[in-house]
Amino acid sequence: MSDRHVIGGGGSYPKRPLKGAIVRRTGIVTVGARKAAPPPRGQGAGVIGAEPDHRDFGFRPGAWLTTRVIVALSLAAVLAAAAGGSWWVFRSSYFEIQNVTVEGTQRVNPDALVERAGLTGESMFNADLGGAQVALSAVPLVKEVHIQRHWPDSVTIAVVERQGWGVWEQSGVRYVVDRDGIVLGEWEMPPGSPVIKSSALGSRRPGDRVDYQAVDAAAEIYASLPKELGTRVTEVAFLPGKGVRVTTESGQVALLGDSSSIAYKLASWAAVERKAAERGIVYNTIDLRFGNRPVVQ
Repeated sequence: MSDRHVIGGGGSYPKRPLKGAIVRRTGIVTVGARKAAPPPRGQGAGVIGAEPDHRDFGFRPGAWLTTRVIVALSLAAVLAAAAGGSWWVFRSSYFEIQNVTVEGTQRVNPDALVERAGLTGESMFNADLGGAQVALSAVPLVKEVHIQRHWPDSVTIAVVERQGWGVWEQSGVRYVVDRDGIVLGEWEMPPGSPVIKSSALGSRRPGDRVDYQAVDAAAEIYASLPKELGTRVTEVAFLPGKGVRVTTESGQVALLGDSSSIAYKLASWAAVERKAAERGIVYNTIDLRFGNRPVVQ
């Protein structure tokens, strides 16, 4: 059978497909023509492997890249603006500490505390409140310090001062100490305050700490003796070779030795006092340094 040819366009060509070509049957495709007839809308291209027609889908090559660049540039601009605004806020004088208020002081000069803290003019964001707290805690009369920010430009320093508990007498000088044995200064304490007389030499200055064991012993004696003997303590002394010496308002003197077992020694003293009262014995001095063998004179 002879092949039929179509004449026209650029010449004659066989109607059936050429060897090796792949042709879709959904469209009219001619091989060798100057211009192939387009396939109906919605159908694929005639020859598989040919470049697709993007106009069918409204798609432009490279459009996705342009959109992504615009988004990236916009985001970068926003971040830059935010960073610039944050830097302005961080460095702005609007957030510098202008007002420092001190609360809770009685004996400590509040202006001296403000100067020692060194917070005025610092940024509210990075002011060293911890360092200021350490510096203020080193002041002898200061027991506790709490520092708090108040936006946009204020700070409050709340102070708890050490309270005088008793008197530590050394080398003829009477120093006020708190319950922890910290020397606070020199001023008159109320009548009836504990008095501890030390045999140590030299002077003391505010912030020094005296013998805390002596302070603990004296505190126990002042608290317990009135309950045990019904009399008040006027002085507790620490003497070389004799240890603790207690003097009462009735004029009695007791030698307790070291500052250990204070409760036991006071109980022994109370027992001796009851027996002495029963037998009508009057004594001025009692020596309790030898445990369960008290000696009275």
